[in-house]
Amino acid sequence: MSFLGIDVGSVSLKFVLLQGDELRGKVYLKNTGLIPTVKRGLDSLSLNGNIQAVGITGSGKEFVQSMVGADIVDSEIIAHMVACLKEYPDTKTIVDIGGEDSKLMIIKDDILSSFQMNKDCGGGTGAMIETIANRLGVLIEDVGKLALNSTNPAILPGKCGIFCQSAAVSQISKGRSVEDILMGVCKALVGNYLAVLAKGKKLEGPVVFQGATALNVALVKCFEDTLRCNITVPENCSFMGAIGVAELAKENGCHKSKFRGSNTIINTIYKPKVTFCDNCENWCELLSLYADGELIARSGSRCGKNNL
Repeated sequence: MSFLGIDVGSVSLKFVLLQGDELRGKVYLKNTGLIPTVKRGLDSLSLNGNIQAVGITGSGKEFVQSMVGADIVDSEIIAHMVACLKEYPDTKTIVDIGGEDSKLMIIKDDILSSFQMNKDCGGGTGAMIETIANRLGVLIEDVGKLALNSTNPAILPGKCGIFCQSAAVSQISKGRSVEDILMGVCKALVGNYLAVLAKGKKLEGPVVFQGATALNVALVKCFEDTLRCNITVPENCSFMGAIGVAELAKENGCHKSKFRGSNTIINTIYKPKVTFCDNCENWCELLSLYADGELIARSGSRCGKNNL
Protein backbone atom coordinates (compact mmCIF):
# COMPACT_ATOMS: atom_id res chain seq x y z
CA MET A 1 0.00 0.00 0.00
CA SER A 2 1.22 3.47 -0.90
CA PHE A 3 0.62 6.79 0.84
CA LEU A 4 1.14 10.19 -0.76
CA GLY A 5 2.20 13.24 1.25
CA ILE A 6 2.32 16.80 -0.13
CA ASP A 7 3.73 19.82 1.70
CA VAL A 8 2.44 22.96 0.00
CA GLY A 9 4.77 25.81 0.88
CA SER A 10 4.74 29.37 -0.40
CA VAL A 11 8.22 28.96 -1.89
CA SER A 12 8.34 25.23 -2.70
CA LEU A 13 6.24 22.08 -2.86
CA LYS A 14 7.44 18.73 -1.55
CA PHE A 15 5.99 15.37 -2.58
CA VAL A 16 6.75 11.99 -0.99
CA LEU A 17 5.55 8.44 -1.56
CA LEU A 18 5.58 6.02 1.36
CA GLN A 19 5.25 2.27 0.98
CA GLY A 20 4.97 0.79 4.44
CA ASP A 21 7.79 2.44 6.38
CA GLU A 22 9.93 3.03 3.29
CA LEU A 23 10.34 6.32 1.46
CA ARG A 24 10.01 5.16 -2.14
CA GLY A 25 9.90 8.51 -3.88
CA LYS A 26 10.40 12.24 -3.29
CA VAL A 27 10.19 15.38 -5.41
CA TYR A 28 11.13 18.96 -4.46
CA LEU A 29 9.89 21.75 -6.73
CA LYS A 30 9.93 25.54 -6.61
CA ASN A 31 6.41 26.92 -6.39
CA THR A 32 5.74 28.45 -9.81
CA GLY A 33 1.97 28.39 -9.26
CA LEU A 34 0.06 25.72 -7.37
CA ILE A 35 -1.75 24.15 -10.32
CA PRO A 36 1.25 23.62 -12.65
CA THR A 37 3.58 22.71 -9.77
CA VAL A 38 1.23 20.05 -8.38
CA LYS A 39 0.87 18.56 -11.85
CA ARG A 40 4.65 18.48 -12.37
CA GLY A 41 5.17 16.96 -8.93
CA LEU A 42 2.71 14.12 -9.48
CA ASP A 43 4.12 13.47 -12.93
CA SER A 44 7.69 13.36 -11.60
CA LEU A 45 6.72 11.05 -8.74
CA SER A 46 5.42 8.42 -11.22
CA LEU A 47 2.54 7.05 -9.16
CA ASN A 48 2.04 3.65 -10.74
CA GLY A 49 0.43 1.75 -7.87
CA ASN A 50 -2.73 2.08 -5.82
CA ILE A 51 -2.73 5.11 -3.50
CA GLN A 52 -4.32 4.11 -0.22
CA ALA A 53 -4.52 7.63 1.21
CA VAL A 54 -3.30 11.18 0.59
CA GLY A 55 -2.22 13.72 3.20
CA ILE A 56 -1.61 17.43 2.61
CA THR A 57 -0.06 20.13 4.79
CA GLY A 58 1.40 23.60 4.31
CA SER A 59 0.15 27.10 3.66
CA GLY A 60 -1.72 26.16 0.47
CA LYS A 61 -3.19 22.92 1.76
CA GLU A 62 -6.89 23.80 1.32
CA PHE A 63 -6.50 24.69 -2.36
CA VAL A 64 -4.48 21.56 -3.17
CA GLN A 65 -6.86 19.42 -1.11
CA SER A 66 -9.67 20.36 -3.49
CA MET A 67 -7.48 19.90 -6.54
CA VAL A 68 -6.15 16.39 -5.84
CA GLY A 69 -8.70 14.94 -3.42
CA ALA A 70 -7.03 14.55 -0.02
CA ASP A 71 -8.00 12.24 2.82
CA ILE A 72 -6.08 14.03 5.59
CA VAL A 73 -5.29 17.74 5.90
CA ASP A 74 -3.27 18.84 8.91
CA SER A 75 -1.06 21.68 10.13
CA GLU A 76 2.63 22.00 9.38
CA ILE A 77 3.36 21.87 13.10
CA ILE A 78 1.77 18.44 13.54
CA ALA A 79 3.22 17.07 10.30
CA HIS A 80 6.78 18.12 11.17
CA MET A 81 6.46 16.76 14.71
CA VAL A 82 5.14 13.37 13.53
CA ALA A 83 7.98 12.91 11.03
CA CYS A 84 10.62 14.02 13.52
CA LEU A 85 9.50 11.82 16.42
CA LYS A 86 9.22 8.76 14.18
CA GLU A 87 12.88 9.12 13.21
CA TYR A 88 14.21 10.75 16.40
CA PRO A 89 11.90 9.76 19.29
CA ASP A 90 14.06 11.44 21.95
CA THR A 91 13.83 14.91 20.36
CA LYS A 92 13.06 17.78 22.75
CA THR A 93 13.32 20.76 20.36
CA ILE A 94 12.41 21.04 16.66
CA VAL A 95 13.68 24.01 14.64
CA ASP A 96 12.10 24.59 11.24
CA ILE A 97 12.91 27.54 8.99
CA GLY A 98 10.93 27.78 5.77
CA GLY A 99 11.07 30.12 2.84
CA GLU A 100 8.61 32.64 4.29
CA ASP A 101 7.90 31.47 7.84
CA SER A 102 9.65 29.76 10.71
CA LYS A 103 8.53 27.43 13.48
CA LEU A 104 9.74 26.28 16.87
CA MET A 105 8.33 23.16 18.56
CA ILE A 106 8.98 22.06 22.12
CA ILE A 107 8.43 18.36 22.90
CA LYS A 108 7.85 16.96 26.39
CA ASP A 109 6.97 13.34 27.18
CA ASP A 110 6.60 12.58 23.46
CA ILE A 111 3.88 15.20 22.93
CA LEU A 112 3.87 18.77 21.64
CA SER A 113 4.24 20.96 24.71
CA SER A 114 4.31 24.34 22.95
CA PHE A 115 5.04 25.90 19.61
CA GLN A 116 5.67 29.31 18.13
CA MET A 117 5.38 30.50 14.53
CA ASN A 118 6.65 33.62 12.82
CA LYS A 119 4.76 34.64 9.66
CA ASP A 120 5.06 38.39 9.93
CA CYS A 121 8.79 39.01 9.51
CA GLY A 122 11.13 37.89 6.76
CA GLY A 123 14.20 38.43 8.94
CA GLY A 124 14.10 34.87 10.30
CA THR A 125 13.33 32.99 7.09
CA GLY A 126 15.14 31.41 4.17
CA ALA A 127 13.86 34.05 1.75
CA MET A 128 16.15 36.63 3.35
CA ILE A 129 19.24 34.51 2.71
CA GLU A 130 18.21 33.69 -0.85
CA THR A 131 17.52 37.35 -1.71
CA ILE A 132 20.90 38.47 -0.39
CA ALA A 133 22.67 35.56 -2.09
CA ASN A 134 21.12 36.61 -5.40
CA ARG A 135 22.40 40.17 -4.88
CA LEU A 136 25.86 38.73 -4.27
CA GLY A 137 25.70 36.45 -7.29
CA VAL A 138 25.87 33.31 -5.16
CA LEU A 139 23.80 30.15 -5.64
CA ILE A 140 21.70 29.40 -2.57
CA GLU A 141 23.19 25.88 -2.48
CA ASP A 142 26.69 27.38 -2.04
CA VAL A 143 25.91 29.86 0.74
CA GLY A 144 26.71 27.57 3.66
CA LYS A 145 30.05 26.35 2.34
CA LEU A 146 31.19 29.86 1.45
CA ALA A 147 30.09 31.31 4.79
CA LEU A 148 32.15 28.76 6.71
CA ASN A 149 35.27 30.28 5.11
CA SER A 150 34.58 33.59 6.84
CA THR A 151 37.34 34.96 9.07
CA ASN A 152 35.60 38.17 10.17
CA PRO A 153 31.79 37.91 9.90
CA ALA A 154 29.94 41.13 9.19
CA ILE A 155 27.66 42.39 11.95
CA LEU A 156 24.24 42.85 10.36
CA PRO A 157 20.83 43.83 11.76
CA GLY A 158 18.70 40.70 12.09
CA LYS A 159 15.43 42.17 13.34
CA CYS A 160 14.28 43.21 9.87
CA GLY A 161 14.86 41.36 6.60
CA ILE A 162 14.79 44.59 4.56
CA PHE A 163 17.32 46.33 6.79
CA CYS A 164 19.55 43.24 6.75
CA GLN A 165 19.51 43.18 2.94
CA SER A 166 20.33 46.88 2.76
CA ALA A 167 23.18 46.50 5.26
CA ALA A 168 24.56 43.49 3.38
CA VAL A 169 24.63 45.43 0.10
CA SER A 170 26.38 48.35 1.80
CA GLN A 171 29.07 45.93 3.02
CA ILE A 172 29.85 45.09 -0.61
CA SER A 173 30.67 48.72 -1.36
CA LYS A 174 33.02 48.70 1.63
CA GLY A 175 35.00 45.87 0.08
CA ARG A 176 33.84 43.22 2.56
CA SER A 177 34.34 39.66 1.36
CA VAL A 178 31.34 37.62 0.23
CA GLU A 179 32.21 34.98 2.83
CA ASP A 180 32.09 37.49 5.70
CA ILE A 181 28.81 38.98 4.49
CA LEU A 182 27.14 35.56 4.14
CA MET A 183 28.24 34.45 7.59
CA GLY A 184 26.94 37.72 8.95
CA VAL A 185 23.58 37.03 7.32
CA CYS A 186 23.46 33.53 8.82
CA LYS A 187 24.26 34.87 12.28
CA ALA A 188 21.62 37.58 11.91
CA LEU A 189 18.97 35.04 10.88
CA VAL A 190 19.70 32.75 13.81
CA GLY A 191 19.68 35.71 16.18
CA ASN A 192 16.29 36.84 14.83
CA TYR A 193 14.84 33.33 15.06
CA LEU A 194 15.88 32.84 18.69
CA ALA A 195 14.89 36.36 19.74
CA VAL A 196 11.41 36.09 18.24
CA LEU A 197 10.48 32.43 18.68
CA ALA A 198 12.55 31.25 21.64
CA LYS A 199 12.12 34.28 23.89
CA GLY A 200 11.47 33.07 27.44
CA LYS A 201 11.86 29.41 26.45
CA LYS A 202 14.54 26.94 27.44
CA LEU A 203 15.63 24.96 24.40
CA GLU A 204 16.76 21.51 25.49
CA GLY A 205 18.50 18.86 23.43
CA PRO A 206 18.33 16.74 21.43
CA VAL A 207 17.62 19.49 18.88
CA VAL A 208 16.54 18.62 15.32
CA PHE A 209 16.78 21.20 12.52
CA GLN A 210 14.30 20.61 9.67
CA GLY A 211 13.40 22.30 6.41
CA ALA A 212 15.48 23.05 3.31
CA THR A 213 17.46 25.74 5.15
CA ALA A 214 18.94 22.99 7.34
CA LEU A 215 21.08 22.09 4.30
CA ASN A 216 22.95 25.35 4.97
CA VAL A 217 25.91 24.13 7.04
CA ALA A 218 26.73 27.67 8.21
CA LEU A 219 23.24 28.06 9.70
CA VAL A 220 23.65 24.76 11.51
CA LYS A 221 26.98 25.93 12.94
CA CYS A 222 25.46 29.25 14.07
CA PHE A 223 22.72 27.39 15.94
CA GLU A 224 25.25 25.02 17.51
CA ASP A 225 27.51 27.87 18.59
CA THR A 226 24.60 29.84 20.09
CA LEU A 227 22.78 26.93 21.77
CA ARG A 228 26.04 25.18 22.70
CA CYS A 229 24.83 21.75 21.67
CA ASN A 230 24.93 19.46 18.66
CA ILE A 231 22.20 19.91 16.07
CA THR A 232 20.76 16.91 14.20
CA VAL A 233 19.82 17.44 10.54
CA PRO A 234 17.69 14.62 9.05
CA GLU A 235 18.77 13.14 5.74
CA ASN A 236 15.42 14.18 4.28
CA CYS A 237 15.20 17.50 6.14
CA SER A 238 13.51 19.24 3.20
CA PHE A 239 10.72 16.64 3.10
CA MET A 240 9.82 16.22 6.77
CA GLY A 241 6.46 18.00 6.48
CA ALA A 242 5.42 15.82 3.54
CA ILE A 243 6.66 12.67 5.28
CA GLY A 244 4.78 13.56 8.45
CA VAL A 245 1.45 14.14 6.71
CA ALA A 246 1.90 10.92 4.70
CA GLU A 247 2.38 9.12 8.02
CA LEU A 248 -0.82 10.72 9.31
CA ALA A 249 -2.65 9.53 6.21
CA LYS A 250 -1.32 6.03 6.85
CA GLU A 251 -2.39 6.11 10.49
CA ASN A 252 -5.88 7.19 9.45
CA GLY A 253 -6.38 3.83 7.76
CA CYS A 254 -8.52 5.18 4.92
CA HIS A 255 -10.33 2.34 3.15
CA LYS A 256 -11.23 4.27 0.00
CA SER A 257 -9.14 7.27 -0.89
CA LYS A 258 -10.60 10.49 -2.29
CA PHE A 259 -7.52 10.82 -4.49
CA ARG A 260 -8.62 11.80 -8.02
CA GLY A 261 -5.75 9.93 -9.63
CA SER A 262 -2.47 11.19 -11.00
CA ASN A 263 -3.40 10.99 -14.69
CA THR A 264 -6.78 12.60 -14.09
CA ILE A 265 -5.23 15.52 -12.21
CA ILE A 266 -2.49 16.06 -14.79
CA ASN A 267 -4.96 16.07 -17.68
CA THR A 268 -7.64 18.20 -16.01
CA ILE A 269 -7.87 21.92 -16.80
CA TYR A 270 -8.16 23.76 -13.48
CA LYS A 271 -9.19 27.38 -13.25
CA PRO A 272 -9.40 29.40 -10.01
CA LYS A 273 -11.72 32.39 -9.79
CA VAL A 274 -11.88 35.09 -7.11
CA THR A 275 -15.24 36.70 -6.33
CA PHE A 276 -16.75 38.59 -3.41
CA CYS A 277 -19.84 37.70 -1.41
CA ASP A 278 -22.23 40.64 -1.02
CA ASN A 279 -24.72 38.99 1.35
CA CYS A 280 -23.49 41.07 4.29
CA GLU A 281 -21.06 43.83 5.26
CA ASN A 282 -18.13 41.38 5.65
CA TRP A 283 -17.68 41.32 1.85
CA CYS A 284 -15.79 38.00 2.04
CA GLU A 285 -13.33 37.12 -0.71
CA LEU A 286 -14.36 33.76 -2.19
CA LEU A 287 -11.96 31.46 -4.04
CA SER A 288 -13.67 29.06 -6.43
CA LEU A 289 -11.89 26.20 -8.20
CA TYR A 290 -13.21 24.78 -11.46
CA ALA A 291 -12.13 21.45 -12.97
CA ASP A 292 -12.90 21.19 -16.69
CA GLY A 293 -15.53 23.89 -16.22
CA GLU A 294 -17.19 22.24 -13.21
CA LEU A 295 -17.13 23.98 -9.82
CA ILE A 296 -15.47 21.57 -7.37
CA ALA A 297 -14.61 23.83 -4.42
CA ARG A 298 -15.28 27.25 -2.97
CA SER A 299 -13.83 28.70 0.22
CA GLY A 300 -13.39 32.02 2.02
CA SER A 301 -16.88 32.66 3.36
CA ARG A 302 -16.66 33.46 7.09
CA CYS A 303 -20.17 32.26 7.78
CA GLY A 304 -19.66 29.18 5.61
CA LYS A 305 -22.88 29.66 3.64
CA ASN A 306 -21.06 30.10 0.33
CA ASN A 307 -18.37 27.46 0.83
CA LEU A 308 -18.48 24.04 -0.81
